[in-house]
Amino acid sequence: MSRRRKILKILLKVLTALFSVALMAAVCFLLILAQPKKEETAQAEPQPLLTASPAVNITAETEISTLVKDFPAPVLSFMSGSGMLFVSGTSSDVGLTGGFGRVAVLYWQTPEGEPLILQSIYPASALSLLGGGYHFSAVAGPTLFGADSVRMENADTVRIHAATASGLYAVTLPKSAAPRLSAISRSLQLFSVKAAGE
Repeated sequence: MSRRRKILKILLKVLTALFSVALMAAVCFLLILAQPKKEETAQAEPQPLLTASPAVNITAETEISTLVKDFPAPVLSFMSGSGMLFVSGTSSDVGLTGGFGRVAVLYWQTPEGEPLILQSIYPASALSLLGGGYHFSAVAGPTLFGADSVRMENADTVRIHAATASGLYAVTLPKSAAPRLSAISRSLQLFSVKAAGE
């Protein structure tokens, strides 16, 4: 009887081991099948760089269309009726390897007089044109025109930036205005001027 028990114990151990190996093989097989397929996304063509052009300076909100007209991507600005006060704007070329990029900067103020700086940068890949001196914030940035933004800070200011296929956009404001950042970002829009016949 004891010999029979020994054989049963050995047989039970062997069956348990075989069952464990089979179960592990099944789990591995299911994990391989469940692994997400790598999406075959076509790499976006890099945006062409520009040839040099004269800088544009504006001092009135009604002149924004002049600045937008020669910018190769939509320009970030406030919607009319936002309550923000226009100060000035510039658009100028910046040297990049192989050509020029372009940066449009619009200076605004809140009704309380706090400065707001809106940057539109072409090409969208030119992150270096944002400038340094900022660190990532533990607070998430608000959505800008449907794109997730990155929030960064330095000692005095907060900057959020987001990219689209056509441009890179940034909003810089003093930390005192940061609690209103979500409301401010909802008043922003990308503007472009359509050429005749488009």
